[in-house]
Amino acid sequence: MKRFGQYELQSLIGRGGMGEVYLAHDDRRDREVALKLLPEGLGKDADYERRFRRESYRAARLREPHVIPIHDYGEVDGRLYIDMRLVDGQDLATLLAAEGALPPERAVALVGQVAEALDAAHEADLIHRDVKPANILVTPNDFVYVADFGIAHSVGQTQSTATSNGAAAGTLDYMAPERFTNGTIGPRTDVYSLACVLFECLTGTKPFLGGDFPTQVYAHVYLEPRRPSEINPGVSAALDAVVARGLAKDPDERFASAGDLARAAREALHAGQTVGFATAAPTAAATTVSPMAPPAGATAVLAAPTGTSDPTTTIPAPRVGDADAAHVSPTGSPSTPSTPPAAPPTPPPAPPTPPPTPPARPAGDGSGGSAPKRRRALVTVLVAVGAVLAVLAAVGLVALLGGTSSPGGASPGVPFDPEAGPRVVATSVARPTVGATVQVGSTPGYMEIAPSGDFGYIANRAAGVITVFDTTRNAPTGVIPVPDGGPQFVAFSPDGSRAYVSIFNQDYSLNEVGVLDTESGTFIARVPTGKRPFALDVSPDGRKVYVPNHDSGSLTVIDTATNTVVNTIALAPNPHWVDISPDGTRVYAANHESNVISTIDTSTDTVLGTVAVGKSPHSIIRHTTKPLVFNANYDDSSVSVTDVNTNRVVATIPTASHPQDITLSADGKHAYLATVDANFIQVLDTTTFRLTGEVPTGRGPTSIAVSPDGRQGYATNLLDGSVTVINLASTA
Repeated sequence: MKRFGQYELQSLIGRGGMGEVYLAHDDRRDREVALKLLPEGLGKDADYERRFRRESYRAARLREPHVIPIHDYGEVDGRLYIDMRLVDGQDLATLLAAEGALPPERAVALVGQVAEALDAAHEADLIHRDVKPANILVTPNDFVYVADFGIAHSVGQTQSTATSNGAAAGTLDYMAPERFTNGTIGPRTDVYSLACVLFECLTGTKPFLGGDFPTQVYAHVYLEPRRPSEINPGVSAALDAVVARGLAKDPDERFASAGDLARAAREALHAGQTVGFATAAPTAAATTVSPMAPPAGATAVLAAPTGTSDPTTTIPAPRVGDADAAHVSPTGSPSTPSTPPAAPPTPPPAPPTPPPTPPARPAGDGSGGSAPKRRRALVTVLVAVGAVLAVLAAVGLVALLGGTSSPGGASPGVPFDPEAGPRVVATSVARPTVGATVQVGSTPGYMEIAPSGDFGYIANRAAGVITVFDTTRNAPTGVIPVPDGGPQFVAFSPDGSRAYVSIFNQDYSLNEVGVLDTESGTFIARVPTGKRPFALDVSPDGRKVYVPNHDSGSLTVIDTATNTVVNTIALAPNPHWVDISPDGTRVYAANHESNVISTIDTSTDTVLGTVAVGKSPHSIIRHTTKPLVFNANYDDSSVSVTDVNTNRVVATIPTASHPQDITLSADGKHAYLATVDANFIQVLDTTTFRLTGEVPTGRGPTSIAVSPDGRQGYATNLLDGSVTVINLASTA
């Protein structure tokens, strides 16, 4: 769509549950605007259209400086629209994703401007009903605009009468209790939401943990919120009290107006009770499991848009931002999802028995290497400080590798040096930058980097070869032919002396794992598997290889000492990807067709259970230090986060179209998603579950590998025959 009435649509700024926002040129008035197009179905709802026109008229008449100006509104060819000022800046959700908790002075100043806009709307008998960071636009000089008054509802309506078919408009994390109990909706409903925003500005997280519908409803209606000072020591007790009153369950116990809340917050600052602002990232408190805890596989949800019949709807995928508030100029920062799920639970204590210790690890030169996945390098070195290192080693978090390695006979590797000590891991950044793009031959579907970090193997599917990639020079150095079939995935042994390659041909008459000697670059064994072996993994002790057989619905277990099959485990259809826990006791399988992940006990090779996740789980990775499993859901374009202690999905994060691979940064702070249709890598904060950045790649990125030192990533571009090098860490 290039035109909409008098508007020339230039680019899509954002998309959300209440429509799409475009950068558009108003031909009639010769100006650039932010044009919001509401979902097409709402224009066919006569009741909604009447409300929309009445309330847009009231919103357009507001003259408060912090209300985003509405130029025009109406309907074209049955589709409702709002024409708004184009603002240079970013929404508050994006700001918080980038900066975390704000200094109390800044948080109170921003919330105070929002309060002025809300009070003006309330005087005009309008309430917002969807006050959230994504609807708060912040200019570079911290001037605030509040957006989306055009879809608000009149004061005095209850939930049931304010919406069509009983559906609630708004965002769960910021909804007042009366929104769920058919209570009267009034100005204090917005006061509650504003208190939630203040809480998030002060702490970098939301008042209540848990992103699913039942848990959020129960929390807002029955649970007391945490005190901000419990999360950020820089928040005073006086500010704690302001937030607590704003979040009172009974509307009569809240501040009478948004302005009253803002004034109380300013007085709390001036009371001299604040302490120095904590610069460290806030620590998430442990999740409280309520009696209304969701069933396994529950997803984070938003209330459905007004005029729909479904009371809950999955958060829309933020392919280009959140259009519920993305009235920002393309020159501003990119949008992030408006309602990121809650922070993960506190990691469990270390296992009582550490995993077997492999031989001494390679020194490497720190210039390249593999991801910290157990399937990628089986290395989880986290720090190089002696005292901390000793503690980590004691709990089995440091795997020391050894031996010698040459990258497939094609280019000499850096010899392993047992005396060199641990590799220093760089700190990953929220917004990586793109480096060089290197041609590596046709159909590069997957890349794995050796434990030494100085070379990697690329599976060129249709070409029938393994490309050897020198990560010290970021260049291919040769190929290893794969007889009779196409290589699919690669996993290295802990010492790097062997690579295990899943192989099948076009008619699936050949299904096997090739055992590749990395020093000579030759296959020394071929082990038959089930039909269509996919993304395999090697146990931390190097004794077993677990191979998911997609079309057979099974897991083949290979003994690496004899290169023979020792077990076949039946799984739910169709296992696509496996990852082994850092202690080697569990295998996690993503079952592509049955929409579940399976947990397998490696001591008995039995299935312990399954957890329902999103649609078509594709890639899976267990976090190295937290009790969390992340899996990419290909067909519903999302990431599910499962707490392995409770076997519950604790978050579902929308992504760009068709994520194929998910991997972790070396320090575990971020995850990287290869989104094959979007042609970029997305970055996910593993603590806040926010998408923080996008890195452009070539066409069809299907996998991403990360160096052991965490400095570089490598995205395979299936359709371009290339690898994009990504700078993952700060250069400082």
